[in-house]
Amino acid sequence: MTSQRKNSTILINQEAFGTLLLIQNQILGKFNKLMNEDEADEVIRSGYFQNEPMPYAYTFAPFGKKNQKTILEAKQGDKIELIKDGKIVGHIVCSSVFKLNNAEASIFRARDISLPSNQRAGEFAISGEFEIYQDSLKERKAYTKRIIENYNIKKITALMLTADPFHRLHERLVRMTIDKADLLIIFLIRTFDGDKRLSFDLRLKTLGFFKDNFLPHDRVIIVPFENTYLFNDHINPVLECIAAHNFGATKLVVGQNHGGIGMFYDESGANTALDKYSKDLNLEVIVMPEFVYCNECRTIVSTKTCPHGQHHHIKYHANTLKELLYQGILPPAILMRKEISAMILSELFPNRFYDLQRIYDDLFPNSGILEKHNQKEFYEQLMNLYQTTSLT
Repeated sequence: MTSQRKNSTILINQEAFGTLLLIQNQILGKFNKLMNEDEADEVIRSGYFQNEPMPYAYTFAPFGKKNQKTILEAKQGDKIELIKDGKIVGHIVCSSVFKLNNAEASIFRARDISLPSNQRAGEFAISGEFEIYQDSLKERKAYTKRIIENYNIKKITALMLTADPFHRLHERLVRMTIDKADLLIIFLIRTFDGDKRLSFDLRLKTLGFFKDNFLPHDRVIIVPFENTYLFNDHINPVLECIAAHNFGATKLVVGQNHGGIGMFYDESGANTALDKYSKDLNLEVIVMPEFVYCNECRTIVSTKTCPHGQHHHIKYHANTLKELLYQGILPPAILMRKEISAMILSELFPNRFYDLQRIYDDLFPNSGILEKHNQKEFYEQLMNLYQTTSLT
């Protein structure tokens, strides 16, 4: 039986909200509650819980005087509301309260950001069942499970992308991955906030456009991780392995320069820090080589197979591509698909041109019929002119 005390609330931020969603949907493991002291100690001591690998304990100790006061006053069975941005987004039913002795081992600390420890965790933690009401992941995970079961799919590959921005190397990686899988799950992950970061919605829009227009529809599923920061910029590949496994993947593809994989070599050959989890989860981890555009080969190649030197290689630096986009410049088509560049520029620079229709009609051939055009179409046609070769 649960009871509710007046003004019994805990304030959470976006980071905690996203982590709770992952736990609720069993994306980080089958256990979907906030752990008590004994359960947390087992995870910290062994790295496992209920026969599953678990690198972090589900200990919840939100920082702040008000939050800590609520936790200290909580009794078993109390229902405590979770507040985010002034709105009730869920609740916890208190099972126990205990002093948190190892904050660094908490899943809520897995995103290792440079903040003082007293701003990231309180002194006391609360355990128990909880529910988040706005659950965007529930249907996406259920849909993925239905597809796998209905079609008896066996070879399922996962790929985690920031797509910031989505460029030609991403395209090549996606196509190579689909070629050896029956189903590809693309997880779109958040990036650290900043002035030179494309919005999550815009990145999802560009990725969705590529999927809908250039990939087989029945073999690709996009899973937006829009509410969680745990996978930011690939800082925690171990959690990527676990999330991919719990979505049904049998293989995970990561890049050679993937942050945190810890590539090393011994007498058995190349190894990564993910090998242990690969074995525990029965998940094959594929480390892809570095790819570049070679102006001698005139295509995208692996640095391991291209015979030409680095002076012939064009690298796909995401920050440089974004610098061009934020300056309003269309990246060359060998770097980014023109339709993708056009989508991004039309959102970064809305209403950029005073008389877009006149400029469009002056530059591009038309059928003689008056037609309305938007900025996206303008950028696409402009790229077509850049690619004209007879006078260049």
